[in-house]
Amino acid sequence: MSKRVLLPEDPRWMPFCKRYAGNIERFAIEVVGITPSYQQMELFGSVSPSRSRTSVASGHGTGKTAGIAVIVLWHQLCYPMSVTLLTANDMDQLKATVWKEIGISHERIRRGRHGWIAEHLEILADASCRIKGFEAIWFTESKTANEKTANKMAGRHGEWLLVIADEASTLPDAVLTTLSGALTEQHNRMLLTSQFTRNAGFFYRTQNELSIENGGEWNNLRFSSFDSPFVSDSSLKELWDQYDDDERNVRLLGISPQDSSKHMMNRKVAEAMYRRGRIIKDNENYGWLVLVDIASGEGLRDKSACILARVIGYGDMGPDARRVEMVKVPLLTNKIRSNTFAGYVSDNGAELSNVTYVIDSGGLGINVCQDLEDMNKVVHRVNWGNPCFKNINKDRYLNLRAQAMHQAARAAKDGRLSILTGDYRNQMLDQSARIPKTFTDKGRIRVPPKGATEWDGMGSPDLWDAVCFAFLEDVSYIVSGEIGMGGLVNSAADTALKRTEEMFSDV
Repeated sequence: MSKRVLLPEDPRWMPFCKRYAGNIERFAIEVVGITPSYQQMELFGSVSPSRSRTSVASGHGTGKTAGIAVIVLWHQLCYPMSVTLLTANDMDQLKATVWKEIGISHERIRRGRHGWIAEHLEILADASCRIKGFEAIWFTESKTANEKTANKMAGRHGEWLLVIADEASTLPDAVLTTLSGALTEQHNRMLLTSQFTRNAGFFYRTQNELSIENGGEWNNLRFSSFDSPFVSDSSLKELWDQYDDDERNVRLLGISPQDSSKHMMNRKVAEAMYRRGRIIKDNENYGWLVLVDIASGEGLRDKSACILARVIGYGDMGPDARRVEMVKVPLLTNKIRSNTFAGYVSDNGAELSNVTYVIDSGGLGINVCQDLEDMNKVVHRVNWGNPCFKNINKDRYLNLRAQAMHQAARAAKDGRLSILTGDYRNQMLDQSARIPKTFTDKGRIRVPPKGATEWDGMGSPDLWDAVCFAFLEDVSYIVSGEIGMGGLVNSAADTALKRTEEMFSDV
C-alpha cells in the first residue's frame, strides 16, 4: 500500500498557491467553478490582500454566504498551516447556511479540474474542516461568540489567520474588539458580515467612523439586493411593498435603520388614529372582535383591558389588507377578579352579532378562556410568545407578538386603524407611541422583553396589547349579521330586502 502524499508534498500545490493565493476571484472562477457577481468580486477583492479588514452590510440575496464559503476554502487550501475562525451567535444557523455552502463549494472543487486538492480537505459534522495529516494545526473551526469565549477565541495565533464573524451586528462588542486586537501579524485578516440591526456597536462603527474613508482601517462595503443578480425584479417589488422603511433599509438596501426606528410608531401617527373616523362602511362584510388582555398580577401598573372592535380583511398589504375600528373600551382596570372576568367580557359582547373573543391565554387568562368556552363562545386563545406560523412572517418576525405589534403600527401609518372612542385616550397614546422595536441577528423584528432598557421605564402596555391582538396573523372573524351598532343595528337580510324594494319601486 502506497504512502499517502500530504498536501505540501504534492508537486501541484506550490504552483496552485502561486496562482491563487493572492486572488480569491480567480480561485472562485477556476477552482470552485462559479461566475461571481459584481458584489462577490468586490468582496473577494477586499479580502484578498494581506492584513485586510472588511466589513459588509448586506441586504437579502446578495450571495454573501456563498462568498464566505469560497473565502474559507481559498484560505484553507492556499496558505500553509492556516487557521480560519468562523464565529456567530447562533451555531445552528451557521451550520445551516455557511457550512452548507462550504460543502457545496467543496463538491464543486472535487468535480472540477483541480479535484485533486479537494481530496486533501476533510469536512466534519461539528462545523469544522481540516487538512489531512495536519488536523491540529491546519484547520477551520466554528465558535459561538459571547463574552465568555472571547479570550479563548483570541488565543488563536498564526502567520495565516482569518477571522470571519457572521451577523456581526448582533455580536457583543467585547468579542469583536478582542478578536480584532488579537490579529497582530502581517497576514492576519478579518471579515465582518451582517445586516444592520442597530445604530451602535462595533460593526456599526466599522461601517462609519472606523472605515477607511474616515481614517480607519476597515473597508466598508454595502450590498443592496437591487444590485444582485440573484434576486428577481418581481421578488424585489413584492418585498418592497411588504416591508416598512426600516425593513427596506436593513433587509434590502444594506443600510442602517433610521434614528426614529427604536419605536414601532411615533406620537404623530398615534394621534392620527383618533382623527381618522370610520374606515369600514356599513355595507361591508365586517366582523366583531372582543379583544381582551388579562392582567397577570405584576402590580398596580398591570391592568386588564377589554376592547370592542370592528374588523375586515386580512394581511398587511393590498386591497384586502386588514382594517380595524376600535369602537369602545369598556374596561381598563386592575380591580376585577379573574374568576368574574369571563362574565363581564361576555356581557360586553352580548349585543354584537357573530362575535369572536380574542383572549390572552397566558397566566390567569387561561381561566377566562375556559369559562368563555364553557359558555359556548367563539374563543381565539392568544399565545403571542409563540413563533409565527406563516413562512413569510417567520422570516420577518421573532414571534407573534412582534408580528402583531408591527402590523398594528403599519396599519396606523397606512390609515387602516381607527379609534372611534375617547375612552382612555391618554393611556392609548402613551402606550402605542412607545413600543420599542429592535432587530434579531437574522434581521427579524422583535419587541424587547418587558422591563428591558428599551422600554424606558414604561409599564405593561395592556391597552395597546389588546389592540394589537386584532392584527395577529391567525386571528379570523365571522361576518356579522348586522350593520351599525346600538340603536342603528339592522340585519343584513333587512337591508337586502330594503334595497330590493327600492330597485322595483317604479315597476
